[in-house]
Amino acid sequence: MNYSQPPRNSQTLLGSITQVVKTIHAGVNFSRLALRPNAKVPELWIQEAEATPTKKYPLLGDRYLLGRSSQACDIVIRNPLISKIHLSVSRDSNRANAPYIIKDENSANGIYNGKKQISSLPLRHGDILTLGPPALADAVKVRYIHPPAWYIPILRYSFFGISGFTALVSLIILLEWTKFQVDPLPNPITGPVVVYARDGKTPLRPAYRNAHYELGRISKFSQYLPDAVIASEDSRFYWHFGVDPIGIARAALTNLRSDGISEGGSTVTQQLARSIYRDYVGTEDSAGRKIREAIVSLKLEAFYNKNEVLLAYLNKVYLGLDLYGFEDAARFYFGKSAQDLTLSEAATLVGILPAPNSFNPVQNYELAVQKRDGVIYRMLSLGMIDQQQADRARRSRIEINPKAKEIIQGTLAPYYYSHVFTELEELLGEDLAREGNFIVQTALNQEIQTKAETTLQDSINNTGSYVNFSQGAIVTIDSRNGEVIALTGGADYQQSQFNRATQAQRQPGSTFKVFAYAAAIERGIPPTKLYSCSSLRWMGVSYGGCQRSNGNTNMYTGIAMSENVVALRVAQQVGLDRVVRMARRLGIKSKLNAVPGLILGQSEVNVLEMTGAYGVFANRGVANKPHTIRKIIDSSDCGDRNNIYTCRCIYSYNPDPNCENPQGDIQANQPILQPYIADTMTQMLQGVVQFGTGSSANLGLGEAGKTGTTNRAVDLWFIGYIPNQSIVTGIWLGNDDNSPTYGSSSQAAQLWGNYMKKVVGE
Repeated sequence: MNYSQPPRNSQTLLGSITQVVKTIHAGVNFSRLALRPNAKVPELWIQEAEATPTKKYPLLGDRYLLGRSSQACDIVIRNPLISKIHLSVSRDSNRANAPYIIKDENSANGIYNGKKQISSLPLRHGDILTLGPPALADAVKVRYIHPPAWYIPILRYSFFGISGFTALVSLIILLEWTKFQVDPLPNPITGPVVVYARDGKTPLRPAYRNAHYELGRISKFSQYLPDAVIASEDSRFYWHFGVDPIGIARAALTNLRSDGISEGGSTVTQQLARSIYRDYVGTEDSAGRKIREAIVSLKLEAFYNKNEVLLAYLNKVYLGLDLYGFEDAARFYFGKSAQDLTLSEAATLVGILPAPNSFNPVQNYELAVQKRDGVIYRMLSLGMIDQQQADRARRSRIEINPKAKEIIQGTLAPYYYSHVFTELEELLGEDLAREGNFIVQTALNQEIQTKAETTLQDSINNTGSYVNFSQGAIVTIDSRNGEVIALTGGADYQQSQFNRATQAQRQPGSTFKVFAYAAAIERGIPPTKLYSCSSLRWMGVSYGGCQRSNGNTNMYTGIAMSENVVALRVAQQVGLDRVVRMARRLGIKSKLNAVPGLILGQSEVNVLEMTGAYGVFANRGVANKPHTIRKIIDSSDCGDRNNIYTCRCIYSYNPDPNCENPQGDIQANQPILQPYIADTMTQMLQGVVQFGTGSSANLGLGEAGKTGTTNRAVDLWFIGYIPNQSIVTGIWLGNDDNSPTYGSSSQAAQLWGNYMKKVVGE
């Protein structure tokens, strides 16, 4: 049989390795070992005395001897403390990555690790040993150098860090667990969100009282209801341990991208935890509350199985009014037990969970259908229902219990009421606001609110019928404190729940010019300065000259006659960026584009924020955030449940020593303009009413304001105030589909005058 010879290169490599091994065991000449520059091999660093240099010996073989004998030892040290054969350094050649072991070979003076004499020791990177007692001056120091790969320390310290952190967190959790009991589950102190007018006595929605019902087993509920809850609220419910890291990470990414809090990461267990352990979890919107909520969730899941947790949720979750649990909600909205709910009905109730006082099918039928269909789609995508079931449910009409319609449609100031819950979420966070157990005192003035609603309806029915506008909005603010004392966002809430005072983004037309003029006055430009009425070309766009003035015109006339080119020249002088900054300071949060068209109202805003901005002028430069909520009380934490004044106050806009924020809202009473700037703006805006485009609003009370009309009269505006009355009102008229009207801002000014005349009692 013929065997092929190994390649010449292989023979050369084998011979080299053999020669190295022979050399090592015959006595190594370390000075002749040539290693690659990046080669990482273990080394012994030996320093024979304090003043002598350190010698480095690479370890390539499996065994070395160290001592005075040059014939017997691989590493020779000429030191009287060293024996002929002092120690050996060896490793097991049959084990991969076996450590080197240093061993005393019956030396006279021994090997020391610190002050302790050793016979042998597995070497680790950084070990420092002494040959001979360390107290002797001639003792030889030996250091073992074999640094691990760069990632090994990272992994090692990461492991230690994670282990330590986990142990610390576990200890904290165990300590916190002693502060509350989960067996048996507590009965939560339940109560609705009750919203009162400014008198603190009149609820905006009629109270609904009914016996609370709970079902004893999950199987007692409709077969669709548990799946709908899991699909909508917590699709990994059966996989997590009470807290869902994936959901938290997803929510964090979503909120980061949206530049705000648009999604929460709470599980069903966490929602249950904050509902029934309110005293421990707390009500503040903070990281501490979320941590306590997670701790309760972990303990709940440690003591109860998933079905028990889900059953408690189905029986106790808040669903609007004073409805707690799906049995209560099913009886109220559909007049039947939760056991008998269809897929469409079950999905409807689950769909209103995020905001039950706004998403319910009585308050907003179209939105309720949209939310229902979203739940159905989630159930379909998770395989809980088939396509035929989904289609049938989506094509079903939501039939509402007449009693529910009667109660909910009895709401006073429905547009105002709906916005209160939006503000409640901003103050407390979405998760907490949806739980109930709050008493909210608002700034609503019932008499003024009624006048706003009837005056707007009359204007739409009469003037709107011949100039072609079908919708409108009115916002009235007390400029001294920013309280929204009246707000109506449409002609008829039952027909359309879309709030045109807060949700509609509309072009403000010439009402936006005030920010350019205010910026100019702040820059020291006198309002008497003359500006050319000739046409202007700016940033590639041509603008026509004055329409109601001739020659050169000052700011007083420019704003009174709403001359576009004058406002543009003022803005050009002060700079668009300063105009944007002025608008921001006065409370405009909508997106603003720093282009010339901005001055003429090109960027869309809403009525509430524009009215609030004019309120700064009325309040002589002192800003207050427009707000409907005066105070929030936690009705689950009361000394006497029958006396709301014994309940814990968790928020107050105005300073209140009995509240958790005793100094009041940090946005209150912020001086942002010098008084003379605001006073000058008031004088200029008074000219608008006295001899300018806003003469239809004239009441003879020194009122100040500004008209605004957009292209094709799509948007009709008037925003004004009576300085000595501290009342600011913003008016918008138009159509939802942006169709043009045949009117002008004079119709908005006329409506403003009619309404304000009723408000001030003239």
